[in-house]
Amino acid sequence: MNSFWLHPSLILILGALVLPLVPARLKKGYLLLIPILLFARILTMAHGEFGQVHVLNKWPMVFGRVDALSSVFGYIMSLMCILGTLYGLHVKEDAQHIASWFYVAGSVGCIYAGDFITLFLFWELMAFSSVFLIWFRGRRESLWAGYRYLLVHVAGGVALLGGMVWHCQTQGSWAFDDSFCKLAVHHATPATCLIMIGFLLNAAVPPLHAWLPDAYGEATFNGSVFMCAFTTKTAVYALCRGFAGMEILVPLGVIMALYGVVYAVLENDCRRLLAYHIIS
Repeated sequence: MNSFWLHPSLILILGALVLPLVPARLKKGYLLLIPILLFARILTMAHGEFGQVHVLNKWPMVFGRVDALSSVFGYIMSLMCILGTLYGLHVKEDAQHIASWFYVAGSVGCIYAGDFITLFLFWELMAFSSVFLIWFRGRRESLWAGYRYLLVHVAGGVALLGGMVWHCQTQGSWAFDDSFCKLAVHHATPATCLIMIGFLLNAAVPPLHAWLPDAYGEATFNGSVFMCAFTTKTAVYALCRGFAGMEILVPLGVIMALYGVVYAVLENDCRRLLAYHIIS
């Protein structure tokens, strides 16, 4: 428990910090190497709890809670990191790759977090690193879209933090485990509701979804690929971990599944109607 444990996110963070020092002729190979190392690390991790430290000698922080659920999402996130980096190999701006890797590091950190303190730290790392993928577009519209994105996610983070602190004050534990899930599902409290709101906002569940098309459409070329893959998927993992069995998630999931399809069909019909009038 006290021995060194290499956190997968650390591979991405260190890789991002070293990236500017890599010679240009080796950069594409290096860009692929780091996500592959991330995938290899996740693939070889044993199940259990690792990287545990105590805050003020009182509250345990578990950086590595590896089980079946976190492993599945870890595999998916690391593979998406490989594909996203491969898709953006032509991007020469190091800052974009650095922001992307910090963003993925935050997502992976959330997946393996065994307590709310660790979860919140990586949750905010995701928010503050991903906003640069919008701002790097360099347009006036992307600047304001980034500000709106940041304000929305800060508000969600405040709700999440408030719920976490409230839950700890009433229950005496920061653990994000099966005991919290049972409490949230069978004895929902205002604190657990605040936590769920924070998760639902990142999952872009209607009506908390307006930030998604606003931000993703203004992100950089490869930034939009990363953003489509990690923010909402990490929130889905958090909902699976903390609220599995809560009945309200069933209709919300149906709404999420149908909303995009209906919106796309209606938008396509509007375009056809507009084209018909122009031709006529």
